[in-house]
Amino acid sequence: MARPKDQTARRAHLMTAALDAIRSRGVASLRIRDVAEAAGVSTGTVHYYFDDLDQLLFEVHTAACDRFYADRLAAISELDDARDKLATMIGSGLPTSRDDAMAIAMYEIDVYKLGNPVHALLHRGLYDRQVALYHGILELGRSQRHFTFDSPVVDVAQNMVALEDAYGLHVISGNQSLPVDRCAELIVGYARTVTGCAELAAAPA
Repeated sequence: MARPKDQTARRAHLMTAALDAIRSRGVASLRIRDVAEAAGVSTGTVHYYFDDLDQLLFEVHTAACDRFYADRLAAISELDDARDKLATMIGSGLPTSRDDAMAIAMYEIDVYKLGNPVHALLHRGLYDRQVALYHGILELGRSQRHFTFDSPVVDVAQNMVALEDAYGLHVISGNQSLPVDRCAELIVGYARTVTGCAELAAAPA
């Protein structure tokens, strides 16, 4: 019997293989066999850890929540200045490149699961939590007298997340006019305008 540590490593390996398979095939034509081939294991091994494709996609979504919410929360929690928090949030909300497998998988799943009420709840949950992170940072910046607003803070927070999503799609599609650094600069520019904080800068890459 495999030890728990081994099972954790194998599950992580299968998740990586699933992301690679989604990047190469897309979600619509994805099969458990594709994940097994990418991982170099049998389909039975994949089924040992995931009952079916839906469970696997749910696990991918969970991993995305860790990256785009939990990991970001941990990062900003170590900072005191709202300007630093905001720069860190912006820098961690975009795909790392056009080959960012996790980001590609999330866009693929959103399209594939369009109209699915369960996925709609999951998608909204992640969006709302990201908005809440931005909202907290913006309110902190106001209390620290770094930020001022002419619009409701919740509107600004929602726009920040929407900009991440929109620019992220350009990044993974390989739009050479919008590389990651340029997208981050544009979002920071929006943030400067709506917060009145001219010294706001992008976080170092």
